[in-house]
Amino acid sequence: MTSKEPTTAADGAVCIVQARMGSTRLPGKMMEDLAGRPLMWHILQRARLVGPDVPVVLATTDQARDDALVAVANAMNVAVVRGSEHDVLGRYLLALDFHPARWVARVCGDSPLFDPVHLARWLELARRENADVVRFHDGVASLLQGGEVVSTRALHWSRKAAGGDPLATEHVTAWALRHAPHHPDQMVTIWADPPADLVMDVKLSIDTADDLQRMRRLYAALWDGGEPLDLRRAAAWLREQAAG
Repeated sequence: MTSKEPTTAADGAVCIVQARMGSTRLPGKMMEDLAGRPLMWHILQRARLVGPDVPVVLATTDQARDDALVAVANAMNVAVVRGSEHDVLGRYLLALDFHPARWVARVCGDSPLFDPVHLARWLELARRENADVVRFHDGVASLLQGGEVVSTRALHWSRKAAGGDPLATEHVTAWALRHAPHHPDQMVTIWADPPADLVMDVKLSIDTADDLQRMRRLYAALWDGGEPLDLRRAAAWLREQAAG
């Protein structure tokens, strides 16, 4: 089901945010308070900055416990699709049925510091190179986490080629990221490097209560309640904490 009428942007991009309340390690985390707002609110606030021509869709589950996430999205005038809790890729394809686009900016709901500017740049790179997958070189750790860019074609290719492999059904883009470079006749892969000032091996996703408390400390120190927190300010704070 969807809260919006279908749109037509078949040669453009859409930002799809995946989120649910049924996390096994930190149940209900998407509605946990972060600096006076639910985590879900922060994610959607950042997603709307990916681009003025990039609509945002929340892809959540059809479980009643996720009604709270739908309410947040509705209040922010963000479109919603609801589908299987376990087939996350299926939710993405459902979102694309209602909001057709050539490229997808994928956002994980547990990463409140994903960088919309980074995703906008990767979308532009994908458009310019007609790429299906944009990814960092292997072994590079950076703070640019929680967001990726793939083509709609890559998602359909994953569904067809991977079948029920959890790399595709649960992790959405992981199958394409792993296999696309080995199939240049079918998929175009672009390799990139993160900016040097964002190269850091620090986990920014919220998976546990400790992760949440660390993010709360960061937001308490840096966020003024207005514009979304800049990732580079967060990087500087993290370096200070590590040095101190």
